[in-house]
Amino acid sequence: MMKSASTEMVKNFAAANGIVKKKEARESLGLSSDQTKYAFDNLVKGGYLRRIDHGLYQFCELVQKPGIEGVDKIWRAMQISTTFSAAEIARLASSSTAYVYKRFRQYRADGYLKEAGVKRTYGSGQEKLWRLTLKGKNKAQAPNVEAFEPDPLVMATVNLNRLICSGLAFRSKDTATQALEHLDIIKKGLSYILEEG
Repeated sequence: MMKSASTEMVKNFAAANGIVKKKEARESLGLSSDQTKYAFDNLVKGGYLRRIDHGLYQFCELVQKPGIEGVDKIWRAMQISTTFSAAEIARLASSSTAYVYKRFRQYRADGYLKEAGVKRTYGSGQEKLWRLTLKGKNKAQAPNVEAFEPDPLVMATVNLNRLICSGLAFRSKDTATQALEHLDIIKKGLSYILEEG
């Protein structure tokens, strides 16, 4: 999925709102019809939005990571036996041994794998054996998805907008306090940007 400023704006807006209309996003974010269409199309293709009605979309918090099939096969293969070699995992995952070694280096650095000795191969050779750590076993059980966290500044703005536009901010001390807290977050975020720029 190509990233663009309009796509990122709509993604944050949809994450903050949960369910969003194209027209609402276009008007709230000041986008053109083409920018809005492009952003929504990209987010639907990327799995971040799901169409639930004409012009109405639901944000999907957990999204399947792109290009992950080979990695998933490696994780599934590593669950088959308690110890394994890179060559065995490569065969089970229909991958190359070089790619599996590359993944193993990263998994070891991340604490998912540890060495488990060596085994003799045909002739006078030997190959290193590996095993999953407890952290690795837990990772192997978890689905391979990523969660999107919307920008806190966007969340504060959307929540402030809801409180002001609905009139709730003016009805009680609690809601007025919430509105002021959102304003503080927005002010701090914008002040930080001004200081950095």
